[in-house]
Amino acid sequence: MVEFLAGLGLGLLVAVAVLVWRRQAPARYSRGFAAPDPTTKADGDAKSGVMPVRSAPVETAAETRQEDSAPISGDVPDEMLGVLDGYAGAMAEPAEVSAAMAAPPDEDQDFDVQRVFFGTDRKQMGQTEKGPTFGADWANALTLGHTDITIPSDAHRLGRVERPRSLTILRLTLWKQKEDPRKHFTVQETALHDEAGIHALAGAVARASETYKGTAFVYVHGFNTTFETAMFRAAQLAHDLGFDGPAFAYSWPSVGETKDYLRDVDSAENATPYMDDFLDMVFRTPGVERVHLIAHSMGNAALAELLTRAGTKLSRRGRAIDQLVLAAPDLDAAKFDSIAHYFTGVARGVTLYACASDMALLASQTIRSGFIRLGDVGPDGPVIVKDMDSIDITAVGTKMFSLNHSGYATERNLLDDLGTLFMRGLRPPPLRMPTIEEVTRPKGVYWRMPN
Repeated sequence: MVEFLAGLGLGLLVAVAVLVWRRQAPARYSRGFAAPDPTTKADGDAKSGVMPVRSAPVETAAETRQEDSAPISGDVPDEMLGVLDGYAGAMAEPAEVSAAMAAPPDEDQDFDVQRVFFGTDRKQMGQTEKGPTFGADWANALTLGHTDITIPSDAHRLGRVERPRSLTILRLTLWKQKEDPRKHFTVQETALHDEAGIHALAGAVARASETYKGTAFVYVHGFNTTFETAMFRAAQLAHDLGFDGPAFAYSWPSVGETKDYLRDVDSAENATPYMDDFLDMVFRTPGVERVHLIAHSMGNAALAELLTRAGTKLSRRGRAIDQLVLAAPDLDAAKFDSIAHYFTGVARGVTLYACASDMALLASQTIRSGFIRLGDVGPDGPVIVKDMDSIDITAVGTKMFSLNHSGYATERNLLDDLGTLFMRGLRPPPLRMPTIEEVTRPKGVYWRMPN
């Protein structure tokens, strides 16, 4: 107990220093994805999944100071939040992705709503007033549904998933900020459907799409991700891209804890038949003509298991995926040459986003005794294989696909590249980003994204 109190006191002293620094540091602001221009899109129906993309406000220093002194949740002043931030930092809950402060609420619309259509082989954990919840146990069956995620109109920053702050010590949450849709991503509603219900709802979104006409994307999350966090991340990607087609996400039963890596490996592999059925349903959605897929970290292990397994529905569809994005894939780099043709054979274009600082990948390499992963960047650059564009995004990072987070400036290039790839399918990468650096190696060419 004495050690605990001493540690807490030391942490609070450090937090005060952080608070002083934070008071003096300039605020950072962001703007949305450059293409399409969100100002040209009319506001959409909150239930349809067609949502306006809002640029973040540029506030004055005076407004920022006033906001810093205002109470939040009616009872906790920002001075205390600063202390909690400084001490909680690395000990925050896994679901906490950003601590962006909320701007004064918009009286007309305080938040946007992004609909995500999901499939999961997680076992239903319970039922709340907002709908069913899912844990990490295996259901060994496919469940379909949709979840509506609120995204704060003014407080949201590009590439972030704003969630309530908390103070967690030794896995015990001592304090947590009250959830507020004006400031945070929240779950508004979750509902279950059969395949016909998903086709009716997602098909209507696909037929109404204009910017990404007839296009859907699927997000498959990685290691250490809860169901709720996966839905938040899929919603954030769709929102920040200005994606007006149906957004899908597949959530396999990750525990959502760093210590459960090996359990997650088994869960990802076990999800194969259910993910196969889910993707088959997505391809058959009325009005959907193109499907892009983003797999992050261990989500690529689930995808690899599906692609290399004989007799799957996906294997009979040929090049069914339009653009396949492998974001910091947690696969053995040395063995990828032998299975690469399964990936390039299922998609019209394959892009590897390799990152030497991806947090999920670093955890994987530690557990796997240093075996190099496909998503890593070695001394000679990322892995290069035929018919796959390999891009070193270390300068940018992979926070938009996982729980890493940093400043806005490092996220804009990645979001622009992904949006242009999905919208126009331009390859190789210099056609999308003239400033990208081409690097030639004996085995071929890769590209390095600027920060």
